[in-house]
Amino acid sequence: MTKVLVVDDHRIFTEGICFLIGHTADLQAAGALHHGKEVLPFISVHHVDIILLDIDMPDISGFEIAKAVKHKYPSIKILALSMIDDISSMERMQRVGADGYCVKSSGREEIFRGIRMLRDGVSFWPPVYVRLLSGQTEKLVEYLLTRRETEIIKLVCDGVTSVEIAERLNLSVRTVETHRKNIYRKLDVHSNVELANYARKRLNI
Repeated sequence: MTKVLVVDDHRIFTEGICFLIGHTADLQAAGALHHGKEVLPFISVHHVDIILLDIDMPDISGFEIAKAVKHKYPSIKILALSMIDDISSMERMQRVGADGYCVKSSGREEIFRGIRMLRDGVSFWPPVYVRLLSGQTEKLVEYLLTRRETEIIKLVCDGVTSVEIAERLNLSVRTVETHRKNIYRKLDVHSNVELANYARKRLNI
């Protein structure tokens, strides 16, 4: 019997998934957690084969949880869950060791298919991500950046401030800052220096 731990801060979702797992013949709910900090203590005393892990937890990000779990318990499979079909989140989850990624809107059948594929030793990633990784890894960043984000990256690399960018692009400073935060998140950088280095090496800017 494959034991599945559900980690999601939405109780209706965890209760629903655990209820459905309870009505299968091959799966068993190991438990339901609503805070990321509970994960490591729980799996230290309970047997878990697969973790359904929401990437947007309120206390610790799903990326940090997945990395910590895989470091200490590499045999546990992780199926990341998200409300959005976000290529950058898929890439980050793969980097920290997750075995699969499922968009919640795909439906319960897709989630359970992902669980069973991980149980059988097969990774589970959305088709769009698989296509991008199939000999096209170098195009991934270009795919996940919007035209506006690419424009802002070029200006940041030229040393233009947020206030000046807002004036040039006829945007509010707040909107520019939001774009910059999204850029940092997508590229996994934390400063303008890191962004400039990344842009020169990977984006030819």
